[in-house]
Amino acid sequence: MNSSVREDCLEAVLTLMQEHRRPVTEKEIGDSVVADSSEVTTVVQALTEEGYLRKEDGGYLLTSPGKNAAGAVLRKHRVLECFLHEMLGMDIGAASKEACVLEHAVSDEAIDRLSSYIDQDGDLPRERRGLRHRRGHLANCPEGAMPNGHRPLLDCSEGETSKVAVIQCLGRNRRLMDLGLIPGREITVRRKLHNNALVVRVMGADIALSPEVASTIFVERTG
Repeated sequence: MNSSVREDCLEAVLTLMQEHRRPVTEKEIGDSVVADSSEVTTVVQALTEEGYLRKEDGGYLLTSPGKNAAGAVLRKHRVLECFLHEMLGMDIGAASKEACVLEHAVSDEAIDRLSSYIDQDGDLPRERRGLRHRRGHLANCPEGAMPNGHRPLLDCSEGETSKVAVIQCLGRNRRLMDLGLIPGREITVRRKLHNNALVVRVMGADIALSPEVASTIFVERTG
């Protein structure tokens, strides 16, 4: 069995479950994975037999071990995508495709070290911030600074969809990176709470943001 297709199927089920909140069909898995349908069928059957997937209502759901395995794959993808886009300056789409390739070969230790490196980037001297500084992402700019042409997420109305433009000190907000909330992602404000906290939707999942975290996010209009 191709281990890359196996990991892609696990990641696809997790992402689709987060987006649709229901069992995922084999066709939906196949549409999300670059592999022959026969190979996807074989992998799905094997994952079910091994206890990573379970059948329900004509589709598949991740079991507890399946969620752990899929979460590990998704974390690799998001750390790599963040590094390639935010620190090396790759287009978000190209970074995501490249991460899909690299995530199958990189070790857990390398991901942990890379994540720690991103986390520490805000403390690096200016000359070592590379493209991240030169491209003007303002990932290390002082809190409260307003990037030109961008709006604070806190100014968005409920139901409004925009694209994340800048996250101040992204490396220090590691939870956002793990959730896939990085520059280039579309974000929708679902609810605004009385204390300025927000509930936002990113990649099909609802995420609660404290006022302190929300205030570091700047967006631009889509379309």
